[in-house]
Amino acid sequence: MRGYLLLAIGAMVAGCAQPTPDLSYRPVSLPEPYRDYPEPPAGTPIEAGLPVKLDERQQEAVVSAVLKWMKEPRTASFGELRAARNKRGWITVCGGVSGRNSAGATIGMAPFIGVMKSKPAPSEFIVVEIGAFNPERADVETLCQESGIGSTPRAGS
Repeated sequence: MRGYLLLAIGAMVAGCAQPTPDLSYRPVSLPEPYRDYPEPPAGTPIEAGLPVKLDERQQEAVVSAVLKWMKEPRTASFGELRAARNKRGWITVCGGVSGRNSAGATIGMAPFIGVMKSKPAPSEFIVVEIGAFNPERADVETLCQESGIGSTPRAGS
């Protein structure tokens, strides 16, 4: 009898668990060779950069790279893109993207972060993270601030 009670309680608890949200984008993973880089030592600070304005080619590279992760790319809309270049020539870009999920529902603006080299042109943009919900959203916002970009851009900002 005790086994049935535990099974019933387990089923009730499982029923209360929140389902995984159907996001408008697929999980982000770093491409080769970046995914094989070792993790930096704990406590390693991010080098903050100075704000820069992206040229048209760089903006196209960012949009194109983010669209590759979207489930319905044609429904994507972007917020403002903000960028900062560090001393090593890397440009960190933060922005927001919204789109439709698998069910066709529009999901709110999700912050994203990625990087590109300032040279050569055209630049390849590498999406690091898209975060619709915590903890990913908080991670993106923290990384944007530490990179010298400030608060994560939102739609219409």
